[in-house]
Amino acid sequence: MWDEAEVPAAAARGCFTVRTYGTDVSEDPAGFDAPSFIEAAAATIRAEGCEGVMASDDYPGSIVAAALAQELGMPGPSPEAALRCQHKYYSRLAQRECVPEAVPDFTLIDPRDPTAAMALRFPVFVKPVKSFFSLFAREVPDADALRSLAASAREHLSGFVRPLDQLLARYTDFERGGGYLIAEDCLRGAQVTVEGCVFRGETRIIGVVDSIMYPGTISFARFEYPSALPREVQQRMGDIAARFVRHIGFDDGLFNVEMMYDADLDAIHIIEVNPRMCPQFADLMEKVNGVNTYEVALSIAAGRRPVLKRPAPFGAAASVVARVFDDRLVKRVPHTADLQRVARSFPDARVKVLCREGHRLSEELQDGNSFRYALVNLGGDDRRHIAARHARAMRELSFDLEPVTVNARAESQS
Repeated sequence: MWDEAEVPAAAARGCFTVRTYGTDVSEDPAGFDAPSFIEAAAATIRAEGCEGVMASDDYPGSIVAAALAQELGMPGPSPEAALRCQHKYYSRLAQRECVPEAVPDFTLIDPRDPTAAMALRFPVFVKPVKSFFSLFAREVPDADALRSLAASAREHLSGFVRPLDQLLARYTDFERGGGYLIAEDCLRGAQVTVEGCVFRGETRIIGVVDSIMYPGTISFARFEYPSALPREVQQRMGDIAARFVRHIGFDDGLFNVEMMYDADLDAIHIIEVNPRMCPQFADLMEKVNGVNTYEVALSIAAGRRPVLKRPAPFGAAASVVARVFDDRLVKRVPHTADLQRVARSFPDARVKVLCREGHRLSEELQDGNSFRYALVNLGGDDRRHIAARHARAMRELSFDLEPVTVNARAESQS
């Protein structure tokens, strides 16, 4: 979704020629044969004479890109390091070895037989060891709720983790596959994402992005950069992230680490580690740092030392999520003229429409707790300025969402 908007300009700035191989299978990876894809892609890349390979996609893209880089002798993190990040249980084990102060208590759960986990101290936060879009990730108050969640997750996980299990068998000696859940102590505080990169063994932190939730939920309202956390806290977070990626031997790639800061306890905890850039934040970094992280990723993939800072046009940037908490029928989405008008009024804006006219929001990929319908990225002098610009942009986009009634439901299905 973000590649089309960001890659052409990033490639032009770095004087790269970019070829696309494959299609996005992240929403439904069950039928994806990872080893066959890697073999075919490697043959094509050799024939075309490319100098590097990268992927912005989380799963299975980031692991496949690492595998291809290894097969072709190109820069990139090892598949084992990428998989150690992706498999949340093995990631936690590695974190406990090198940054124990940042790791909550955790327990592996077999969803086919969750009885062994019933002695947990509830509530706990439960998620699949390989999740996507926060599916089956939630706070669980008691044993009955855990049994229900495990039963719901069993069927979904079996197909979803097939490529992961193929890659684990090929590149690691991990005994546990992807069909498990992990239960952890519930974390409280301010959530952030620490974005960084490693080039030839040198780890550098690019920036820290604040994650702002809708009150009382775990649904994102917006992401704001730079972080409002104290500089000293951000430096500690960067140190924790760097210690972890060094420990697992992660090299020649971008990473992001989601963390939580509890101000009352002055404690930092890792939520999860991703062996890739965050595409949604790429232009936020460009607005404030002067360099789009797609350009950073392309540079590292090609074996070139990345530039992380240039003069920038904005003091702050945000990615704002348009979201509702009940299903709606989409009566109108922005038309071409609306998008062109917004582009003239806000040249820096990135607008992603996540719904279709005449359809319900529930027909799109959602997190199970709420309903997204748009993303708008904007820069500004500060957060207040961005909020004012965003309000104006949304008025010009002219979405029209109608509560789903019996008649509306019949209309959307006709």
